[in-house]
Amino acid sequence: MANNISGGTFRDVIQAGHVTVRQCVSGEVRAPRVPFMAPAAPGRLVDRLPVRAALDRVADARPLRAAAEVAVVTGPPGIGKSGAVLHWSARRRGGFPGGVLYADMSPRGALEPADTRSVLESFVAALGTPRAEMPADPAPLAAYYRHLTAHEPCLVLLDDVVTAGQVPPLLPGHPQSMVVITSRLLLNGLRPVLPGSEPVYVRLAGLDDESCRELFLDTAGREVSAELTDRGQELLRTVIPAFAGLPAAARLAGARAADPLEGGVEEFVRRLLALPTFQEALTVPDDPHTYSLRSVFEDSYAALEPATAAVFRGLGLNPTPEFADALVDELAGGPEAGARARRTLLNGNLLERPAPGRCRMNGLLHEYAAALARTDAAEAAAVAARITDWYLRRAAAAEHLVSGRWRRAAIFREPAALDGVFGSETEALDALEPDRENAAALTALEFTRGHDHTVCDLAESLRGFFFRRKHHTLWVEVAERAVRAGERMVAGEAGEAGEAGEADGESPHASHATHVADLADGEGTGPGPATGDPAAPDDARLVLARCHYELAFALFDHGGTESVARAGHHYGLALRQARAAGHARTESSALEGLGQVAVEQGRPGDALDCFRQALRALGELAHPRGRALLQYHMGRAASAARLHEEAAEALLGARRLFAELPVPDRYNEARALTRYAQARLAADRADEAVVPLDEAITLLRERGAPKEEADARLTRGDAWAAHGDEARAREDWRAALDTYRVLGSVAAAGARERLGEVGGA
Repeated sequence: MANNISGGTFRDVIQAGHVTVRQCVSGEVRAPRVPFMAPAAPGRLVDRLPVRAALDRVADARPLRAAAEVAVVTGPPGIGKSGAVLHWSARRRGGFPGGVLYADMSPRGALEPADTRSVLESFVAALGTPRAEMPADPAPLAAYYRHLTAHEPCLVLLDDVVTAGQVPPLLPGHPQSMVVITSRLLLNGLRPVLPGSEPVYVRLAGLDDESCRELFLDTAGREVSAELTDRGQELLRTVIPAFAGLPAAARLAGARAADPLEGGVEEFVRRLLALPTFQEALTVPDDPHTYSLRSVFEDSYAALEPATAAVFRGLGLNPTPEFADALVDELAGGPEAGARARRTLLNGNLLERPAPGRCRMNGLLHEYAAALARTDAAEAAAVAARITDWYLRRAAAAEHLVSGRWRRAAIFREPAALDGVFGSETEALDALEPDRENAAALTALEFTRGHDHTVCDLAESLRGFFFRRKHHTLWVEVAERAVRAGERMVAGEAGEAGEAGEADGESPHASHATHVADLADGEGTGPGPATGDPAAPDDARLVLARCHYELAFALFDHGGTESVARAGHHYGLALRQARAAGHARTESSALEGLGQVAVEQGRPGDALDCFRQALRALGELAHPRGRALLQYHMGRAASAARLHEEAAEALLGARRLFAELPVPDRYNEARALTRYAQARLAADRADEAVVPLDEAITLLRERGAPKEEADARLTRGDAWAAHGDEARAREDWRAALDTYRVLGSVAAAGARERLGEVGGA
């Protein structure tokens, strides 16, 4: 069967199943017009080499293709997807003799997809067909478009695609054509709707600081930038990280800095640094709707369903832009709802995956989300409290698993509520590890909000994690903040009590004068309530005493002459406040700390005196763990005083007491064994040191205590050396040194000295 059309001048003819197109004028065939529809590319593009290289690889592979290749450039709003693609296409368009077609696939914003038929009509018109001559129905129109683009390879740029279904009708007919899509969505749904073509996905990352700086200065104008003083350059380096790698932010800031009314780059940067957020600063006053960072993000946010939008706003109140999946679940109301919200936010590039189980938000998106949340003060306060409670509960649950010591904070008074948060101590410590910066930042936020009790509770709850993982810088930072919060509480309580005393004729602290010591055991048996303590757990002076104690403990554990001296100072302040509060347990703990400082400073006689005072302070208090610790420390002091047999007896006794606790304290058992071995070495009894050290190392490894395990290995190396086994000694010393280096411990110097190494190599 044949279908033939003959004659003179005729219009387009569409045949079902197969399309034959002729465009004739006086019997001569006219080829489709070669369009160049792309908007102007950015005059200058910084960085973006990986994206351009990826698109180049796709373009260079076209001769091997049987269908048009599709590349998807995806990333969060404001990351520069369109600019990068337009810049690349301007450089490569010579390789597409069929021309360049371009369409904005979401022209009305709010991720509202463009009508595909309208886009097809614009493409067909650009190829030379008047709209009056186009097929009316979508399927014939798409077929006609494929025919027009079948003659030569062309490049099709689809900007801001919203749905996978927008793409198939716009695929050109020539197999060596290329389609480049930009989208703030992941568009994983493209795979099943592109027959014969496997899309290539290219994720656009943020610019590095140097590229952001270059883009900012380029937008501000080189003549303006040339006026920067050295101080201005320094200020600019400080502010650049706040652009969070977003080219849109760097360009908007550069445009503001170029405005003569802004006073130049240096003055603009000074104002930026003085602002609490960058949202207002990254808006061009002449046209705030078009040229503002907020407008860059609005469409993505507006497209979210209400429940997911609420989660997005809530995440803006997290202390940092990175958080656990479990926090998303918490804000969404459960794992199932959290998974839905997370999927939507990840698909929309409003979140990204830095690691399994973790999400991260671009820094400026995070700031935008927080600004949205704060438009409703009541909602913001409720969500912020929920986030704080979530972190506090997790930190307290980890602390509860790590140690059975007595704790003051109210959250420990019902330990059963903490039992199901984590399955094991290791799981708890591993879960808190990636959130350590969040925890530290949260204490700063709560301090700023005036929530002093919460700051102190967080500091106490984080102690076990910081102690085990040895994050001393953060630990000291948090503990110092807690001391300031405790001081503010005491000052506030004194003011209130003074006012009451003036009215009632009573001493501000008369209510504490008749307290009777009747303490329940808590520190050795678990974090139970301090029933009958002389000072109520919420007494401001007791809170401050515990905060000084926690700071002293962190400083002492960090080690070094200066830190140990500071630890002694804060143990002394803890002792003073504990005595003022009438709290025997904390008084004893502070004296114990002062004794440890004395040992470290080479004053074993003073140390023994402190430890004896600490025992007397306990009086009749049932406190088996505290007594075990004091026995341990007296063994250390006796060893330092070269009372070797007395030291050995005390340390073995401490080990036994730790093992006999209702919940055996294996960590301190191991420490007692290590100290016992050191005492035996000091007594020239190296033959009695290796076996207890083997046991100590095993216990410490099981408990996840790398610093203490390294200490035991260092001591075992000394024992092997005393035996004359140099190979085993060096093996243990090397293992200890490797751990010390990872932890940044000052103890590395001792290991290097034993190995004969000089400096930090």
